[in-house]
Amino acid sequence: MNGRLAGLVRMLDGINAAAAWVARWSVLLMLAIGFWNVVGRYVGSAIGVNLSSNGLIEAQWYLFDLIFLLGLGWTLQKNGHVRVDVLQSRWSARRRDRQELRSLLLLLLPFAFGVMALSMAPALRAWSIGEMSPDPGGLPRTWLKSLIPVGFLLLGLQGVAESLRLRWKLMHGDEPSDDQHPAQGDKGL
Repeated sequence: MNGRLAGLVRMLDGINAAAAWVARWSVLLMLAIGFWNVVGRYVGSAIGVNLSSNGLIEAQWYLFDLIFLLGLGWTLQKNGHVRVDVLQSRWSARRRDRQELRSLLLLLLPFAFGVMALSMAPALRAWSIGEMSPDPGGLPRTWLKSLIPVGFLLLGLQGVAESLRLRWKLMHGDEPSDDQHPAQGDKGL
């Protein structure tokens, strides 16, 4: 891959790797809050004090949303999205790559950038009205609604990186070197 193109692919991979790092640590935080909610419910009822809240319960599912949405692009980077391989298993590697590129360009990219565009207005509206949870003691909904366009933007950007990588492979008959696809062997979130 030429220098500028390889730099762009590395940058897009790096953005999604950074988002995955945030998602990774959010898993631990979500589990800790979930543990506290369970323990707080039983201990609180035993001592007659409420040790949990709607805010903590909502924080747990907000973190789940964050993990899912920030992990979309990284999962694509690591080839972790579900595919139907019934036909592809019989195809040559070149045919699979051509079909993968077509799928990225005709399905994934329009879907990802379309969802991003459609979710911008509700996110901006949430910010303009300072949208809050309807539950007493709940959390603001602004951050949560902002994650939707961000997550699909990350997925779309990774789709661009994967498309560039596949286009290079199809044009030159080989894969870009490992320095153009960082952490290829890293399989864990």
